[in-house]
Amino acid sequence: MPGDYDKPISIKTAVDSIDAGDFLLPAIQRNFVWNTNQICVLFDSLMRGYPINSFMMWDVKSDEIKTSFRFYKFLEEFRQRFKENNEYRSTAGYKDFKAVIDGQQRLTSIYIGLKGTYAYKQPRVWWPDSYDERILPPRRLYLDIFKPLQDDENESLMEHNFRFLTKEQYDQSLSKEDVHWYELRKALSLPNASTTDEILIQEVLPYLKANGLDTNGYALKTLNRLYTVLHREKVIHYYTETHQDIDHVLDVFIRTNSGGTPLAFSDLLMSIAIASWEGDARKDIDDLVNLVRQSSEMGFSIGRDWVLKTCLMLTGADVRFRVKNFGAGQVKSIEDNWPKIRDCIVAAFKMIRLNGLNDQALRAKNAVIPIAYYLFNQQANGKPLYQTINNLAYNRTERIEIGRWLHIVLLKGVFGGQGDGLLTKMRKVIDTNLARGSFPLAQIIEAFKGTNKDLRFDEEYLHSLLQVQYGDPVCRSVLALMFPEVNDNQVFHIDHLHPKSAFSKERLAGRTFLVQDAEQMEFYANPMHWNTIPNLHLLNSSQNTSKNDQPLDTWIGDASNGFRKEDLLISNVVSLGFEDFKEFYEARHTALMGRLRSMLYVTDKPLAQEPIVANDDDEVEAA
Repeated sequence: MPGDYDKPISIKTAVDSIDAGDFLLPAIQRNFVWNTNQICVLFDSLMRGYPINSFMMWDVKSDEIKTSFRFYKFLEEFRQRFKENNEYRSTAGYKDFKAVIDGQQRLTSIYIGLKGTYAYKQPRVWWPDSYDERILPPRRLYLDIFKPLQDDENESLMEHNFRFLTKEQYDQSLSKEDVHWYELRKALSLPNASTTDEILIQEVLPYLKANGLDTNGYALKTLNRLYTVLHREKVIHYYTETHQDIDHVLDVFIRTNSGGTPLAFSDLLMSIAIASWEGDARKDIDDLVNLVRQSSEMGFSIGRDWVLKTCLMLTGADVRFRVKNFGAGQVKSIEDNWPKIRDCIVAAFKMIRLNGLNDQALRAKNAVIPIAYYLFNQQANGKPLYQTINNLAYNRTERIEIGRWLHIVLLKGVFGGQGDGLLTKMRKVIDTNLARGSFPLAQIIEAFKGTNKDLRFDEEYLHSLLQVQYGDPVCRSVLALMFPEVNDNQVFHIDHLHPKSAFSKERLAGRTFLVQDAEQMEFYANPMHWNTIPNLHLLNSSQNTSKNDQPLDTWIGDASNGFRKEDLLISNVVSLGFEDFKEFYEARHTALMGRLRSMLYVTDKPLAQEPIVANDDDEVEAA
């Protein structure tokens, strides 16, 4: 591998290199994520002479790389939530520079500690809509040179008391006699001197005398040590990679960072994508991610990986995460279609919320990608379907059928693991059937029949679905599948029909008819009866509130709550009284089995089943 270790440099030299633009950050780096405590620990390690590990730099000399890929300045003023992204630095026609491949968090921490500020929200206050210094006051890094940390306040085993302080906190400290906060940027700005003694005589001793610390041995030792660490010691050791091939450098980056915070491959691909994106791709994508996460109409946790994968799907590209799939032509196609892609993704998640799912229940986010593809490409009344799918006056059948497919794939867990092949085949089936004018659920079922992604159910699996307990993420999918409430914007809650409290040991022990019948008592006490699907239902918020802990027969008898006995799918002759719970359970279990059979594709032959619970964390194919 081309490259070698360069001569180590001092912290002052590193900071000057950042100021001069000789050190930049490639877009493959994630955002700065260290908190103030991590920064303080880093500076304490430097003061104590501990190694802070080596860095890795990339010598960028190629004009093609400078033009084709984006680089960013180091963050100087960190504002939690409001200023966490680095500022773009155009490098077309720029001088040769070094890009930090490994060590961004440490080097940014050093730079903020010595040159910048760090603002985080005050406790017990609301987040402002825009940056407000009263709520997120900027803080500078200080060192108490009056005394070392005391044992009783030293949980992190630090020796030096570094702390980020607001101006108000610093001003208040001036009246205290047992502390002296020294701002680190002062030490950085001390002039270079040929010897430590020279700076001691010219700068340190006069400062101590002026502040009444001339007899404080700790203050003298600490300031002297701080100057030495920043100006004289060569503590920044780094390896320089000189190869000018981007694929090679990406491989080095992945391998170098594999031991730290896991990197999403999308972070690497972002450096390629945004080079051809006239706007700020990172901001556009992150804004969409935040909207889907935070909107009350959605509230689903997605990331850049998911958005980029969906962009590939919707623009007809190879969905695998490969560098070649993010060439300039493909990125241009994504950018040209970005407003439509963005609106389609938003519409898809809003529709899924209308189908009764929340973030916990939508365990496999990749299952939304085929839905987005269908909405993007299907036409309805001369418009793309994503523009009208959530108009509650229309498209109800489409919403239910799409929701039906979604619940099926969630229950079967087919999107767990690497799903690129599944997405590609799904796209082909949808393309083939777009002319039908409706979501091709039956055709999708047929296409995967007999494969390890078979979307049919056998009888054993149907019974297992009714054994799902309250609190299981699968529970919402089972109920929403059987009761597709897609007719308004109400939020539906899962609640027990016969109230949970009625089945406590104390309450059951007070029921004479159960105390006298051990077999009956065992049935009532078993959570596989009272805490599973046959005793659960979806209620809107007003129904859920009105029901509370009321007995089922009492609540059903009140017509004002808008819930009827027939909504339970059981016969009117079935008693809703608690003493007849066994009869109720068995009748509803039978009724729900019938409903499941009508909603699902059932085979008489046993199937090798995928696990019900899908892990969304490993859905995106690794590089």
